[in-house]
Amino acid sequence: MAKRVMLVDDNPAIRAAVRQIFSRGKTFVICGEASNGQEAIDRVKTLRPHLIILDISMPVMNGTQAAPHLLRLAPSVCIIFFAMFAGSEIHHVAQHLGVHAVVSKAEGAEKLIATAHSLLGLRADAASAS
Repeated sequence: MAKRVMLVDDNPAIRAAVRQIFSRGKTFVICGEASNGQEAIDRVKTLRPHLIILDISMPVMNGTQAAPHLLRLAPSVCIIFFAMFAGSEIHHVAQHLGVHAVVSKAEGAEKLIATAHSLLGLRADAASAS
């Protein structure tokens, strides 16, 4: 069964690129998208994602504000902060909030996919198929 992924980023081009990456193969299915943290909170219970790819810097409600709410509403969900800058401060904040991983947008698709596979306990050979 494909793992359900929710994309949360205010940039439609980023969402489109991530959607394309995660739509390859049969490992993942994009179950929904949001352009800010509040939209993500409003949709998480209905979408029931296994994984949320969450931007940090967004209008209305940013990723660091939304993450605790998302984890409270969906305690089994894995969250990856997908940030423009992923320095040690962001890693510390993520750890404090209970976010599972941080991937820099500069690290690209391979790192994001590999992190998703790792968090969801998927086999390494499945990573090349998606």
